[in-house]
Amino acid sequence: MKSQLAGALAALLFTVTGAQANPASAPGHNKQAKVCQDCGRVTGVTTAEVKGEGNAKGMLAGGVAGALIGNQVGSGTGRDVATIAGAIGGAYAGKKVQERMNTKTVWQVHVKYDNDKTAVYTFDSKPAFLKGDRVRRHGGSIERDAH
Repeated sequence: MKSQLAGALAALLFTVTGAQANPASAPGHNKQAKVCQDCGRVTGVTTAEVKGEGNAKGMLAGGVAGALIGNQVGSGTGRDVATIAGAIGGAYAGKKVQERMNTKTVWQVHVKYDNDKTAVYTFDSKPAFLKGDRVRRHGGSIERDAH
C-alpha cells in the first residue's frame, strides 16, 4: 500500500512540475507566434533612372530640322533623297533627345517582410526611410511601423 501511495505521489508530482516547466503544452496555448503579414524592415534605399518618353513633339521638331539639313545636300533627285533621309534621321534623333530630357530619378525602397517576402516601393522624391527602419504596408505604399 505504501509503495502504491508513493508511486501515485511521484506521478502527481511529475505531472504538476512538468506542466509548470512547459507552459506551451498547456491546453489552448498557441505554440506558434503569429507573424504580421504587413510588417517588415527596410533592407535598402537606392536611386534609379527612369527613361523618359518621347512624343510627337520631339519627333516633329527633329524631323523638320533633319529635313532642312538634308535639303542643303546635293541637287535634283539626290537633294530629295537627302531631305527624306534627313527628316527620318532627325525624327529619330528628336525622339531620343526628348527621352533623355524627360528622364527622371526615382527612389526605390526595398523591404523584407516578417513572413520573408520582399517588395520594392518607388517614390518620386527622396523618402524618409532608412535601412533598418521598421515599416508597415499601407494601401499601395509603406509607412513607419509605430510598434
